[in-house]
Amino acid sequence: MKIATSRFGEIEVDPEQFIRFNEGLLGFDTLKSFTLLPVDNSQIFTWMQSTEEPQVAFLLADPFVFFADYAVDLEPALCEALDISSREDLVIQSIVTIPKTGVKDMTANLVGPVVINVKNRTGKQVVISHSGYTTKHRLFKEIPPENDSLQRAGEA
Repeated sequence: MKIATSRFGEIEVDPEQFIRFNEGLLGFDTLKSFTLLPVDNSQIFTWMQSTEEPQVAFLLADPFVFFADYAVDLEPALCEALDISSREDLVIQSIVTIPKTGVKDMTANLVGPVVINVKNRTGKQVVISHSGYTTKHRLFKEIPPENDSLQRAGEA
């Protein structure tokens, strides 16, 4: 299936790989279907592109790579809603913002992680309250060279 995107042009995606967010994302509650797209030369970052709205894509990162002590306590109701039966089914990602000042100043939203069941392709953005986390945790003190492609994509 082909979908139009503002960042990547028209791309071919497998509908079997779509991730369903029954409640949408915070601020984007009408958008329910997304697909994950790799970031060139990176195993840490992934684009989560809406399959319904070409202009909507979020850069995701594994928060545990940047914040080793990051903790997400998943409520049993969430695990049940997403049908998470084992840790292997679960992926937790943070939405990353690339400000106009560039990749060196990227921040991660640790308050609202995206929780995905990779087995059944369902997800939910959760809110961690009373944690001390913020929506803008800085990722880098210095920019790693592997992320030059992020700068170009973030400017799109």
